[in-house]
Amino acid sequence: YDKDSQLVKWFWRFVKSAPKEAQIKLLRFATASSKAPIGGLGKLPFIIQRAGPDSAQLPTSHTCFNTLLIPDYETEEKMVTCIERAILECEGFGLE
Repeated sequence: YDKDSQLVKWFWRFVKSAPKEAQIKLLRFATASSKAPIGGLGKLPFIIQRAGPDSAQLPTSHTCFNTLLIPDYETEEKMVTCIERAILECEGFGLE
């Protein structure tokens, strides 16, 4: 994806409209940290990467690389539903 990809535009629209709690969970899902780095989120290298064609697969992440992998969902509604499910139901190993 690039910054002009439709899915990337949908993603940022979702982030801007999501409640703060969901934004924090998304940050934790993608980076393994619920807090912004020193210097703010603008200093955080963040990548949205294509994870194959449209499918029922949920987004995944590579937290060491601040990379969010999202399938090429055909609709914004499907993308939002899948991201919400991934970030709200994902607990990983539950380590703090």
